[in-house]
Amino acid sequence: MFRDEVVRIAELTVNTSILENLEFSNCRIIGPAVLVLLGGVSIIHPRWDAPDLDALFWEVPPTRELVVGAVGVAHCTFSNCRFEQIGIAGPRELRAQIEEAVSE
Repeated sequence: MFRDEVVRIAELTVNTSILENLEFSNCRIIGPAVLVLLGGVSIIHPRWDAPDLDALFWEVPPTRELVVGAVGVAHCTFSNCRFEQIGIAGPRELRAQIEEAVSE
């Protein structure tokens, strides 16, 4: 559990490229990084430093099985976090979900 902290993604991925079963509340999530949401991820009331969704979202076709160099995220919750220099990669359907989260 990370609460009210500055979290540098690079520090969490020294020994793994997947973040699993973590909870972040009121944190600054610092990149640079591109996150691939693998399942069971909740993003509640996020704030992004990206100028728009086109800058934030990296579309990956659902037929692509592997994304190298990105950080996988599984079964994590981000609540009231600010994302700085963080992109999100995934299929087009995920973009609509991210757009909804951004507009909250």
